[in-house]
Amino acid sequence: MDDLNVQIMRELQEDGRRSYREISERLGVAPGTIRSRVLQLLEEGIISVIGVPDAWRLGYRFHATIGLRCDPGTAEQIADQLAERQEVGWVGLVANGFDVLFEMTLAEARSFGMYKEDVLAKLPGVRSIECFPIWDVRKFHYRLLPPVDVVQNGDERWMRGGR
Repeated sequence: MDDLNVQIMRELQEDGRRSYREISERLGVAPGTIRSRVLQLLEEGIISVIGVPDAWRLGYRFHATIGLRCDPGTAEQIADQLAERQEVGWVGLVANGFDVLFEMTLAEARSFGMYKEDVLAKLPGVRSIECFPIWDVRKFHYRLLPPVDVVQNGDERWMRGGR
């Protein structure tokens, strides 16, 4: 990961629709170079350029993070099953009081009661379920760059491995 790739990532994180030509003008590099670098970053799975819908504006009324405590040896299988579900936005295996955390969106809060019984309670190995409803999101973005040893901006030290 060189400096040009990091600069390209910054540009795309600011606006994922930014054209290769616009990025090339902003960075002073040929458009073909930008194109090949972006394609390489995409191919290697380092970045993804996606559209993220706003659940509330689409009419969904229930958004929550769910914590699951699982029987030993079942968390990975449960996480994989949840990852296949349409209503689940992300799934993580965690090292705290829960074994699996995930985010989900449903049409309305009442739907969660049925979902809890019809889906979550039937996952083999789930011992307990805790729901953290989200009624508003104040910040939602992914601005993550590769860790480095030295960071110029003191505000980013903790994010990028500086001291």
